[in-house]
This record gives sequence, structure tokens and C-alpha cells, in this order.
Amino acid sequence: MWKQRVVMSALLAVGMTSPLLAEDRAGQQNQSDRQHRVVMHLNSGDEKVQRGVLNNIRHLYQALGHDRLQLELVVHGAGLGLVTKTRTTLGAELTQLKAEYGVQYTACSNTMKAMQVSREDLLDEVGDTVPAMVRLMERQEQGWAYIKP
Repeated sequence: MWKQRVVMSALLAVGMTSPLLAEDRAGQQNQSDRQHRVVMHLNSGDEKVQRGVLNNIRHLYQALGHDRLQLELVVHGAGLGLVTKTRTTLGAELTQLKAEYGVQYTACSNTMKAMQVSREDLLDEVGDTVPAMVRLMERQEQGWAYIKP
């Protein structure tokens, strides 16, 4: 008698978890198809760090695909040099990432003011010039993932 109860309990448990497993698999499939939005934060003037950030961006797009990732790089402080015509050594890479993947670049308007950098001093690929902390806050409030390499 107790063997029948054990067998029945096991069958009942399998029957109850089977829909949950199917639901979990469907959820995983939906996750792999979903759109990702990432805001990346750079405030370093160190070229090794800047190269690392650009490599991270490239790797994200290679892993997820162009259609599944929207990425914005927000630079401020010493990081502003990355997008300044006379200071960057990585301009060609920034141009390539923008052309190939549509990466958005945002420069901090407060840093620009403090460093006396004008809009004309920035690479053409730079889109918005807004306060970096405001942009980072807004993107996170909009559900974007925040990454600071």
C-alpha cells in the first residue's frame, strides 16, 4: 500500500512540475529573443581603460547581435578625451562601432563647460551633450542595464 502511495506521489509531482518546466523553457526562449538596452559609463582618461570599453562594446554586439542590443556610451570627466577630436587616439574605432552597430555616444555638457570644450571640438559621431549623471539616471529609470567597466 505504501509503495502505491509513493508511486502515486511521484507521478503527481512529475505531473505538476511538467507545466512549470515547459513554462521555464518558454521563458528562456523569450529571454534569448528579447531586446537589450545598455548604458555604459566612462570617466577614465586611461587609454587602456578606453580600449577595454570599446572591446566590451564590440563583444556585447558579437554575443547578442545588432538587432538585439541598443547601447549608449556616456563619457564625462577624464573620459571626455575619448570623443574629443584633438585628444582621442581611438576615433577610427568609435566611427567603426557607430557605423557597424549604431552605438550612441553622449558627452557630458558639464564636463565640456568645465574643460572649455565646444560641440565643434567633439567627434561627429557624438550625439547628445547633456549632463552625464542625468543621462545615466534617466537611462536606468527607463530600464536600461548600467555597466561601468
